[in-house]
Amino acid sequence: MQYATRALRYLTTVAMTVALSYLPAYASEETDSLRSVVLVNPEPISSAERMAGLAEDLYMLSEVSEAEANLDRYDPDRNWLHLLKKGKLKMDDPTVEWPAFLGFCVKLYNWGDKTFNSYDPDYVVGTGKRWKARITSENWVDTHTFDFRRKLSMRFMSNITSNLSGYLQYMAVSVGYTLDMTNIIGNEPSNHKKVGFGFTCARFSAELYYQENTGGSYIRRFDQYKKFRIIKEPFPGLSFNTWGIEAYYFFNNRRYSQGAAYNYSKIQKRSAGSPILGFAFTSVSNKLDFNTLPDNLKPYYNLGSDTYNFHYKNYCLAGGYGYNFVVGKHSLFNLTAMPRIGVARGYEDSFNSGGYLLSLGINGKGSYTLNLGDYFLCLSGSIDGNWYNSGDYSLFSSIENVSLSLGVRF
Repeated sequence: MQYATRALRYLTTVAMTVALSYLPAYASEETDSLRSVVLVNPEPISSAERMAGLAEDLYMLSEVSEAEANLDRYDPDRNWLHLLKKGKLKMDDPTVEWPAFLGFCVKLYNWGDKTFNSYDPDYVVGTGKRWKARITSENWVDTHTFDFRRKLSMRFMSNITSNLSGYLQYMAVSVGYTLDMTNIIGNEPSNHKKVGFGFTCARFSAELYYQENTGGSYIRRFDQYKKFRIIKEPFPGLSFNTWGIEAYYFFNNRRYSQGAAYNYSKIQKRSAGSPILGFAFTSVSNKLDFNTLPDNLKPYYNLGSDTYNFHYKNYCLAGGYGYNFVVGKHSLFNLTAMPRIGVARGYEDSFNSGGYLLSLGINGKGSYTLNLGDYFLCLSGSIDGNWYNSGDYSLFSSIENVSLSLGVRF
């Protein structure tokens, strides 16, 4: 308000000066009284000069007003904690005063963000928000197919596990809480556990995970029983756990964002894809106890032992392609496929202790993301499977997952 009042006063003064300059100049003695009031201009100023002067004065006034306004907005206390409390803290602001170690961490973060997380703004832009809150419903199963050459083939599938989770995230750090809805609603035992940590930036993605299923499976096929038809017989004798680490590099990282499709951290503006190359290490254990086999299936069981343990270390090279389809202003579809090839080696407690097997695998996923301002919704699905093959038997294990997330950025 004070700037508007000052500007109005200045413009009034300038306007009066210009108007009075047009009045005639009086030189006679009879006009002494008038001359004492009216400004006499012995050398008249042209209209162009008057307008140029007026424009210069107005420009100077706007510069002063803008400088004063910026000075009012500028907080002289540049302490990081003070700025954080006022909501003015910016990680890339060089004027912020940080403690020594924290300042080093911020500089390291800014360097990493610039080096590994920069995009072509015509294709990918940031959301402009650092905080996210979301609710996620996640449902998954694990499946296992065993084929002993010319003896017995069988397929197992776990019961569906459903979780409901809430997360609060600031940049790359998040905290959350998960409810086992299978136990709460279905009153079934909690046989499944799942833990994961992932990081995604423009150039690469990495994930560390652990998952287990102890006794929560069904036999879906059992050799010639019912002529290979699909069945559903409870089988508590299967215990499955796996953990591993995967890392992938995106070659077209300036125009393609994996985070826009699965992490809600970027906005993909134009359709783009990227070749992907990486590696995967997996440790997998499948334990089978056929002493728990249902009585109606025991006549069809013809293996020499009642217990088996398939325990492997798996090393694979992975490569594939991911593509983001931008549909309109708000919708994004993603399809990603990454086949794997490698070798698996048995642990000492494994069925073929110390032996090597050919390992093939697939990591495929897809998603649909809807962005409406600061709100987002994402439906995604994935399959992660590994096939191990020797001369005597083969084993295929996979995890299928479907999730729905609803959240807001702020």
